Amino acid sequence: MKTTDQVHELFLNYACNAKCPFCYNPPLTPELLRLDLSYEQAVQSLYRAAKTGAKRLNLHGGEVTLRDDLPKILVLARKLGFEQITVVTNGIRFSDPGYTRSLKDAGATNLRFSIHAGDAAIHDAIVAIPGAFERALKGIVNARAAGLPLGMNFVLIRKNVAALPDFLERFCVKDGIDDVIVYFPHLRGMMEINAAAEGLRYADAASSVREGFARLEPAGKRGCVLLANFVPCVLPELTDRMIDWSHPGDGIPGAAQTHPEGFTEDILAMKDDQRRRVAACASCALGGRCLGVEREYQARFGEADFAALSADPEKAPA
Repeated sequence: MKTTDQVHELFLNYACNAKCPFCYNPPLTPELLRLDLSYEQAVQSLYRAAKTGAKRLNLHGGEVTLRDDLPKILVLARKLGFEQITVVTNGIRFSDPGYTRSLKDAGATNLRFSIHAGDAAIHDAIVAIPGAFERALKGIVNARAAGLPLGMNFVLIRKNVAALPDFLERFCVKDGIDDVIVYFPHLRGMMEINAAAEGLRYADAASSVREGFARLEPAGKRGCVLLANFVPCVLPELTDRMIDWSHPGDGIPGAAQTHPEGFTEDILAMKDDQRRRVAACASCALGGRCLGVEREYQARFGEADFAALSADPEKAPA
């Protein structure tokens, strides 16, 4: 079993002050709000994860900063030996420098802001919170002042796909953010409901992703960005920047996640179950490694976007 690279993903709540159309979670209902992980359940999950050797902890929601007991959870995680504790957030509450410092003092070692455009107009429209972008920008300043390393998540949808190159240029090249994950959306939860309005084919995103990396290259920032929920055959030249597409042993750390309902599952097994190989996989050079394509994507868009690769793009001559 892996130890130092093992990750535990702890989802503390469903409650959120944003209304992102791509959210993996289902629509908020009174029942879901009651399913917030109790502090006692969080304690049990942290103890179990620490016993299995997990040293990295990611705290998710919903929006975790809505939890008043978040500092207490951070204190416990540090006592249990977690060496990297990342708070994944929309960044709004970090516009308060005192709050930012309080989480650092409690044990947070990293922050990860979900920001989905390089300007306020697009980002605020996506999250449905006026002023969210400017507050997140203040949060970046406060995080740096507190000495908290900061990463970013960007989820591609129809509303912001063309904005990706500007986003990467602004935050990676100009602002020095060196840890960005660009997600192709999962057609689950709210994204399934909003798929007709905001859903993308891989082909719809490819040119924007390529342009984004083209803007990173001159500044030597290519290595600052990872692509999640992509498959190599849609952007083979960027395979080395993709995560979560392959089977264990290809650089994916051991990971488990605990949900607000209280149950824990293996992330790799979950991803393997969600994906299916398409016809092109049978003759693809990566067929033995690639997890395939999410079932929901195949059901909605079919298999036309995927073609077998004749060679492993990561082994192609430079």
